[in-house]
Amino acid sequence: MLVLVVCATMWSISGPLIKTLANDGVAGITIAYYRSLLGGLVLVPFALRRRQALRRVRIGWPIASVALFTVMTACFVISTAKTASANAVILQYTSPMWVFALSPLLLKERPGLTEGLVLLIAMAGVGIIFFGHPAAESRWLLVALASGFGYGALTVVLRGLRAVNPLVVACMNCVGSSVLLLPAVLLWGSFKLTGYQFVLMFVLSFVQFTLPYVLFSWALQRVEAHRAALIVLLETVLNPLFTWLVVRETVPTPTLAGSPLIVAGIVGWILLVWRRKRSSLQPSVGADHEPSG
Repeated sequence: MLVLVVCATMWSISGPLIKTLANDGVAGITIAYYRSLLGGLVLVPFALRRRQALRRVRIGWPIASVALFTVMTACFVISTAKTASANAVILQYTSPMWVFALSPLLLKERPGLTEGLVLLIAMAGVGIIFFGHPAAESRWLLVALASGFGYGALTVVLRGLRAVNPLVVACMNCVGSSVLLLPAVLLWGSFKLTGYQFVLMFVLSFVQFTLPYVLFSWALQRVEAHRAALIVLLETVLNPLFTWLVVRETVPTPTLAGSPLIVAGIVGWILLVWRRKRSSLQPSVGADHEPSG
């Protein structure tokens, strides 16, 4: 659990790092490109030895995984650069709403009605954030919400890749994402980086993403998934805090009002899903015994 707290802390430095790079003139799409590329290259030596596992799954799952990972990361980085970091991180955590919506379509799983009702609380928080900001801010909020969609859809797709080693999936997503982002960088960004910018970019790729991903995979082998999901929600608090400490960016008032509802909805959803799965795993009374009389 301590390792999961460390993961949430490391993920949270994305806010100040992206803001610092953006303020130094680096385009958001360039940041997203290098974050994926450098992070993927670090993982290549570990992933190559385990790549055979990809042959066990249909080709559609890896393609969908790379595409959705690209949507998630690019939209998150761009929204962080263009709007308040708190907006980007909290709207990315709307992913359970998309998991709820997509599971019946892609996995033929039927989420409970109560889970959907709890997620309405989170949707109310999203509404407060959107309607509380000026209209000019809406497009960047939509980009942040698209990141939440990418995150949620990716979560569902990763179920189809559960037979593949997580390091292979992470490497595939990062390298594949950098390839998909190449045309966008040519159109709206630049490949040029100063030495200072490259150092920040490497920290963003390795310290903020790659290393905590490996630690998170290790921790999930030892901690129940619902507990892990609750702990990493620390990012919704730490990211805006670190961003304020480094670049003095304050959290907008509508975000302060809507965020607690989003977090409450997410926590409720996690606990309900965990309770449902635990109940489904418990054997019925007397199932292991012969009937008497």
